[in-house]
Amino acid sequence: MTDAPTLAAARRASLTAPAGTGKTELIAKAVAEHGGRRELILTHTHAGVEALRRRISKYARTPGSFEVHTIAGWVLRYAGAFPASSQVPDGVPANQAAWDQAYAAVDRLLDRGPIKDIVRASYSGIFVDEYQDCSVGQHAIIMKLGAIVPIRILGDPLQGIFDFGRNTPVQWDRDVTPNFPPLVPLAEPWRWNNTNRDLGRWLAAARTELEGGRSINLAGAPVTWIQIPQQNPVGVMVNACFNLAQNSQGSIVAIHKMPQQCHYVGSRLSGLYQCIEPIDSVDLSTAAQSIDQANGAGKAVALIDFTSKCQTKIKTDLKRIRTAFSNGTEPNVRAANLLAAANALTTLSRSNSLPDALAALAVLKTFPGAVLFRRELFDEMERSLRLVIAGEAASLKDAVWQARNRTRFSGRRVGRCIIGRTLLVKGLEFDHCVLLDADGLGAKDLYVALTRGARSLTILSRAQTITPAN
Repeated sequence: MTDAPTLAAARRASLTAPAGTGKTELIAKAVAEHGGRRELILTHTHAGVEALRRRISKYARTPGSFEVHTIAGWVLRYAGAFPASSQVPDGVPANQAAWDQAYAAVDRLLDRGPIKDIVRASYSGIFVDEYQDCSVGQHAIIMKLGAIVPIRILGDPLQGIFDFGRNTPVQWDRDVTPNFPPLVPLAEPWRWNNTNRDLGRWLAAARTELEGGRSINLAGAPVTWIQIPQQNPVGVMVNACFNLAQNSQGSIVAIHKMPQQCHYVGSRLSGLYQCIEPIDSVDLSTAAQSIDQANGAGKAVALIDFTSKCQTKIKTDLKRIRTAFSNGTEPNVRAANLLAAANALTTLSRSNSLPDALAALAVLKTFPGAVLFRRELFDEMERSLRLVIAGEAASLKDAVWQARNRTRFSGRRVGRCIIGRTLLVKGLEFDHCVLLDADGLGAKDLYVALTRGARSLTILSRAQTITPAN
């Protein structure tokens, strides 16, 4: 197994690191204890940046001996440093096409002798983490950097789950291994050695099956298996989440395949589990635009529609109130449990002001009997409204971008119990994991899901033999 001195000494190498095998610790020791004058560490998420920075700082002896950035952030930094040559506009690219242009521009910059000299003078070596998530555009830049200074690539092809939409990720066998000689892969399941050694060993064996395109048999596995019935499958999922939360200590993640499935199960868990949201939340930006563009009664409708995505009872109990506003009239409400919400929304419809929208959200948040199961989304809308009210953003849509960007850089606060997709929990570690429908996942998503819990793993499926979806 590769150790820190070996990794640091390599001038050009790749290292396969399965989940839980100590990759972050290895990078930290290689950089802090065996690195050169200044090492550059690149990864994909700001949460990853913070995790690496904290871990390296534990061992670093010399201040300024390392830098940690996202690949995207480093690219924008270099593009912005040479605006005439890169011709990349200021600010964060608005879409994938703009990002592609930024990557291509920096790729061209790295062909220039003076830029190569700057990189060579700035860094003694480079480490790139989570390489399986690199796009082909990012890979081209890494190839150029690797021709200038020593570079080490770390990742796990079985965790490459960002192969959707316009994103074209690298292929390990085609792009990595031929260009970066492989070191001995990491194998020791450190994540589970002090918590559930049997689970760690079983996961290593399950990985081998998944890599070979084979099914996983749960018979005799050190996991809790729950069969999904044909009748009321969601009820079984909800009970599994409740039981784990009530009978376990520590953090818990529940994993489902699609956003709507996460939201539906989350809405039935009495607020015990919160849904984790994507940084670039379409639901949040769409709602912000709707509230921005609406006037009078339409603003009240837009606020009800947004809140109904975050809380139970809003869509059903406020149906008549929403209908009244949609028809351009004020609701006539007598029921005591509806009065506060109706009054706050009526005030908003009359004033058309964002301070009254913020006040109405506060009232809806305490709606009798309602459960807030998308707290992150709700809180970000409140935060965005405050930014506009304070004059720090020109529109609610702009404020949403600012709020989510702050979350992107500062990291999110994850509660004790969360529910989400593999895309949103990848890279995070929990004490316990419950996989709500193992039958619906492909091999890579399945492996990511199986390896999130350090102490226990609960798997729901229709049979004990799980065949990954295509």
